Amino acid sequence: MNFQIKAQVDRLFRQAPDRHEEIRTNPVTGGRWVNRLDPVKPQKQAALRALMAGDWFARTAPPGAPPLPLSYEKREALKRGGLPHIVAWFARSLDARRYAYDEHPSIEDYACGVMASPHAPDFITQDPELLKHYPPRPLRGLDPHLYWDPPKRPRCRRRRSG
Repeated sequence: MNFQIKAQVDRLFRQAPDRHEEIRTNPVTGGRWVNRLDPVKPQKQAALRALMAGDWFARTAPPGAPPLPLSYEKREALKRGGLPHIVAWFARSLDARRYAYDEHPSIEDYACGVMASPHAPDFITQDPELLKHYPPRPLRGLDPHLYWDPPKRPRCRRRRSG
């Protein structure tokens, strides 16, 4: 665990302007909870996972990519086409997987998968700059909403002895 990020999470929650309010907002993810009724620990864990994913993304992102948006509002603000739009979808997909970035395809593999998806809009799939950097390549597990979910392995059938 990155102790600097954990200390940052503790500080953000300790200094949050809504720390005495009934309804609180996670200062990292934007998630909401009821103060003194819902436990704060899951919110802090979500913030820690998100910040660790953001740190990983900062080290591995392609040139020109914006920082990984960690809240709904920040993701929506990036949805204006091009690479920022794909980063917003990538962040949404990571969020759905609880920011398990070590189990999720890279941004490059994800972007190539989006470019190959029949569900991605034309303003993305026909973007010449995106096509140049992310040639269409199907990504197993990419669903119609552009969330990635690990493909299910086929189960082996047991033979019935008779």
